[in-house]
Amino acid sequence: RGLEGEVWMLDKTGTITHGDRQATAFHPLAGVDMDLLREAALLASLADPTPEGKSIVKLARQPGASIDEPANARFIAFSAQTRMSGVDLGNDGDDAARIIRKGAMDAIVRHVGALGGGELSPELGARVEQVARNGATPLVVADGRHILGVIELSDVVKHGIKEKFAQLRAMGIRTVMITGDNPLTAATCWRCCVR
Repeated sequence: RGLEGEVWMLDKTGTITHGDRQATAFHPLAGVDMDLLREAALLASLADPTPEGKSIVKLARQPGASIDEPANARFIAFSAQTRMSGVDLGNDGDDAARIIRKGAMDAIVRHVGALGGGELSPELGARVEQVARNGATPLVVADGRHILGVIELSDVVKHGIKEKFAQLRAMGIRTVMITGDNPLTAATCWRCCVR
């Protein structure tokens, strides 16, 4: 039996979920062709060694898209500071012909704004919220000054986790989930664990 008032802090990824997020859908914004979003997501992920990046490439290639690694590509690795990754295509240096990024919505919006991008579509926030409310992680994709859409990364809650949380509560142990994920995604995951 747990001590009165004992609190366990549990990391979401790998403890509560399997921690193997997979790209499950692309959501283009209005007026954006699905093939353009797929191509940009694929190009931004070709050099991404993570399971998420590999799954984006796999999903983008599913409909038979045959996009090879382009010449003159400079891949930008994900960093916790920028919260995005991608690829610069074309010319060497700062004058890339195409600048493609994927990442957290706020990071991509700042990036697009720094490139002189136009007004933010209200549809983007709605798409990101929809993906997060489904318990998935939204990644926003931009090509230059244009936001194209959202990649949906899904993770699966471990089997029996709800029962394990109930057992901990019965022992007097309060549980807290910690995560760096989108707040809506985290809230949806947490509701799956405690209901």
